Amino acid sequence: MKQNKLVKISNVVEADQCIQYLLRRPKMEMVGLGLIYGRPGLGKTTYAQRIAFQRNYVYLRLESMTTPKAFSTMLLTALYRKFDLGNFIPSGSTNNLFKLSMQILDEHPDTVIIIDEIDYAFKLDKILGAIRDIVDETLTIIILVGMQNAKDRLSQISEYYFDRCNAFHEFKPPTKLDLRLLADEIMDTTIENHQINMIYEHAKGSLRRAIKIMHGIETGEFDLSTGTVPVQLLEEAQ
Repeated sequence: MKQNKLVKISNVVEADQCIQYLLRRPKMEMVGLGLIYGRPGLGKTTYAQRIAFQRNYVYLRLESMTTPKAFSTMLLTALYRKFDLGNFIPSGSTNNLFKLSMQILDEHPDTVIIIDEIDYAFKLDKILGAIRDIVDETLTIIILVGMQNAKDRLSQISEYYFDRCNAFHEFKPPTKLDLRLLADEIMDTTIENHQINMIYEHAKGSLRRAIKIMHGIETGEFDLSTGTVPVQLLEEAQ
């Protein structure tokens, strides 16, 4: 199975349209803030990581323990690496680190930053405030990536903040056409359309599970003649 490919299934195409829309926006009238959201297993993080790698976007991933200081440090480090500003990353207070990032972003318009697992920031006003300051005060584009309720939660936190989002895409379960395209691009084994139908039925709307089944076909774990999928294969793909 081929790895690290960003196959242009429908979610990838539509998510990319959000970024392109923000790049083409009237920059003096609209801020560059967008939101990609959806339930687990649909490929949001894979898309975010791979599109960032392909186009040299900044990719940041929040964690449960990410603090405002950690966020400022992570952002500044990523910008230093992206723009080759040297190996020595300045240290200092949260405010000073953030100001340095703002200066860099002001000097590099149309920088695209993808912030994954944004849900962890919904209870951290300072991180959300920092994101708002970036899009308000620079021409930076920020794409937030969150769970299926991220759009509703953002709206509940602040209608004023929510109104800043100018592009949205909800990741949806893969279609049979998506799975056909995916199989053709990543599988080393050629499979027929009726086998795509079997994958579609067993995947139950999960892209992660569909890829696991495709791998199972190639390794022989998935018996195409009976359509039997080992229980542990499906459990691991949850």
